[in-house]
Amino acid sequence: MERKKPIDIKTLVEELMEEIQNGELADENGKLPSEHTLMSYYNVSRYSLRQALAQLSDMGFIYQAQGVGSFIRPERHEKIRNLQNNLGITEEIARPGRKIETVKASQRIVSAAEAEFLPRNNDLTADTQLIEIERLRTLDGEPYLAEKSYYLQSVIKEIPKESLYDSVFNYFEQNKDIKIGFIDKVISSEELSEPSASFFGLKIGAPTLVVRDDTFLSSGKLLAFSKICYDYRKAELFMFKKTY
Repeated sequence: MERKKPIDIKTLVEELMEEIQNGELADENGKLPSEHTLMSYYNVSRYSLRQALAQLSDMGFIYQAQGVGSFIRPERHEKIRNLQNNLGITEEIARPGRKIETVKASQRIVSAAEAEFLPRNNDLTADTQLIEIERLRTLDGEPYLAEKSYYLQSVIKEIPKESLYDSVFNYFEQNKDIKIGFIDKVISSEELSEPSASFFGLKIGAPTLVVRDDTFLSSGKLLAFSKICYDYRKAELFMFKKTY
């Protein structure tokens, strides 16, 4: 393994994930190289490597067997959404050769009173200004999800148009003034309305699987809340539980 240039933990996680998905890192038994080998290859400290491996473990990409090493988890079906994902959806469903694309996006300023829905523990006043974003996204050219999100304009003044068609999460990651602390997720089922029904090729009133996200800053202050609708014929969600 040829030594790489030094990288930060976030980049290390991304590179490990990419090389795992490309089948370039593990042996025939799915075992990753030793810590010493990985530290040398990525030119990182033991602390950085362990932080990155812990994140991959929490995301369900690997499991760590005490005293044995780290192993790749059996590959999930490519369209399964990991509910324990700490990254944006683009990073979560990314696979070699796969493409997620925003085919329609819009944003406008609305008040909390005008919002279609509000966060679960709502303490927003009716005149709170929000950036409303709507996106329709495909996976390899097929309808995948319909998303509506609201961002507090008091926290984030604007969201660049290019981020709507890429990854809004990445935009926040690059903004030094915004540090995401945690995300609450709630799963429910609802009846489809327009434009999601037409996008999925289903009738209005057909069932849809919904994942609600409330995103908070590291200070505990609300940043955003969203509703993501999935075609019920394709929706599969993944979680795992550690017992050690």
